[in-house]
Amino acid sequence: MLNATRLTINATKITIKNQFSYLQNFISSPRTVGTLAPSSPWLCRAMLNQVDWSKTLNIAELGAADGVLTKRILDTMRADAQLQAFEIQPNFVHKLNMLDDQRLQVMAHSAEHLTGDFDVVFSCLPLLSIPVRTSMRILQRTQQRLKQNNGVMIQFQYSHLSEKMLSRYFTWKKIRVVKNFPPALVYICKPI
Repeated sequence: MLNATRLTINATKITIKNQFSYLQNFISSPRTVGTLAPSSPWLCRAMLNQVDWSKTLNIAELGAADGVLTKRILDTMRADAQLQAFEIQPNFVHKLNMLDDQRLQVMAHSAEHLTGDFDVVFSCLPLLSIPVRTSMRILQRTQQRLKQNNGVMIQFQYSHLSEKMLSRYFTWKKIRVVKNFPPALVYICKPI
């Protein structure tokens, strides 16, 4: 009983520490972090469920943060698949580099520099928080990188206000995830 109590206390400390890390990063750079808390397991699952993992080999994640979704992608993807995780916040890049998986390549620069062709791109970028021109360049670049493989972008947002921007480069459908703080929208986007 005592060990179970210690495990619960340790898990609670880790959760609080992770949430504090997000809060700290958000306060220091709200335009690039865009959230106060990590994505919930339900949001991650909703994003991952949009992909045929038997055919997915080349994966990118834009705005990987501290690796909440990254870890789940690595757990789900094939042994011969590759994941490029893009993140510009140094604290988050450090955490991503601590993940021990040969299939992961941490890209410590903007998703504007996305290269290669991808089967799927997961995007956790706060499209409405970053400058419009930057968001447009990232979306255009992502569209180009997905076209070659008939790929898909899975984007989550907290508001429907990015739909006009998404519609310039993609056809899309959306699902709502209420078990997240705050509730989120997941967009399944196919290049035009």
